[in-house]
Amino acid sequence: MKLALIALAIGAATCVIGSEAIAQLKLKAGHILPGTSDQGQGSEFFAKRVKELSNGAIDVQVFHAGELGKSMPAQLENVVSGAQDFLIDTFDYFKAWDPRFGVVNTPFVFRDREHFQKFLRSPLFAEMVGALEKRGVVFLGKTNYNWLRASDRGVLSKKPVFVPNDLKGMKMRMFQAEAPIKAWAALGANVQVIPWPDVYTALVTGTVDSLTGVVSASYLTKQTEVVRYFTNVQEYFQIVAPIISERTWKRLTPAQQELMNKAAIDAGEKYLEISRLERDTMEYKARVEHGVSLITPPVKPWEDAAKVLHAKFEADGVLPKGLIAQVQAIR
Repeated sequence: MKLALIALAIGAATCVIGSEAIAQLKLKAGHILPGTSDQGQGSEFFAKRVKELSNGAIDVQVFHAGELGKSMPAQLENVVSGAQDFLIDTFDYFKAWDPRFGVVNTPFVFRDREHFQKFLRSPLFAEMVGALEKRGVVFLGKTNYNWLRASDRGVLSKKPVFVPNDLKGMKMRMFQAEAPIKAWAALGANVQVIPWPDVYTALVTGTVDSLTGVVSASYLTKQTEVVRYFTNVQEYFQIVAPIISERTWKRLTPAQQELMNKAAIDAGEKYLEISRLERDTMEYKARVEHGVSLITPPVKPWEDAAKVLHAKFEADGVLPKGLIAQVQAIR
């Protein structure tokens, strides 16, 4: 009888442990930058907040540096299918689903960060997000898009760039997004699409001799050992947006959905702090360790090129007609 009671107690304990294991929801989040980047650290903080707010019931594992797919379109498709629960990256790849998203990474549309933030709070952007969510994703933290990258985007190159004419014949790495590919090709560069993890090798071998981006990300991937000039043209401003698969979202309770939004906003505040620190630290290290020169070019040649570029984009159907004027009218 005593042995039977002991066996019963062990069985009950096993059931409790098993039910706890089943109760913990394990989710996967991915992005393409290194874990040491602002994006990587912000993603880890998001995972930490989800676990804290759910009292350990939800465990988000973050996969860095393209582990879930080298290209962002591939990871985006993973999220839609439910094979990947979260994508924590920029808006740069959403144009394929809604052509209006091309304005986000078309060079020289936004006057400054304040203008970009007003756009993110506008009815126009809310409408764009709504259209995208019909494709099978849910944007987190919609009440406060606060993962705004602190670093300015520009041209990293092996030779100095001051005006658009300096781009003529330059072999430029680009990511898989229509607007920047066509924009920099129109400005004179010889554009080649190369996945982010392969850029360092492409620079070393001479496949390309330039790219667009921020100094901090290029320092972390050692690209600044090869490209020693950064021309700050404030190409466009980047926001990182945690999105979740609609399939995963529907598995969550209303309380869990609410905590996901809170975790995204909390992580955005942390991301801002990390991103500012990374900008200052990595730009300093790139200058001191790799001899990178920071160039602030004359503005007018780039503004003039932008006017021609924007008109061409709308004439060719790259962007909907009138969209740039609509965005630039936001005050």
